[in-house]
Amino acid sequence: AVATHLFGTGGSIMMTVMLFMAIVSTGSAEGIAVSSLCAYDVYRTYINPQADGKRILLVSKIVIVVFGALMGGLSVGLHAMGLNLGWVYQFMGT
Repeated sequence: AVATHLFGTGGSIMMTVMLFMAIVSTGSAEGIAVSSLCAYDVYRTYINPQADGKRILLVSKIVIVVFGALMGGLSVGLHAMGLNLGWVYQFMGT
């Protein structure tokens, strides 16, 4: 509201773009973290200790796709059950 008041329509657009960038950055960081943990800490340590860089990169890409699909499915399922951020806030006691 302040950005709109100070900068008009441009302020609204700037806030929307910044919100979009923050959400995408958070999702990207989460995907990279999960894929790195799975590729290096699980795959390379326990499954294939002699894995080269290309193989680890392939595993990392597969994990990103699978994790994204699972999280997308989870979000659709939670939405279908009526669990949203309002439920989370109520569950936290606020």
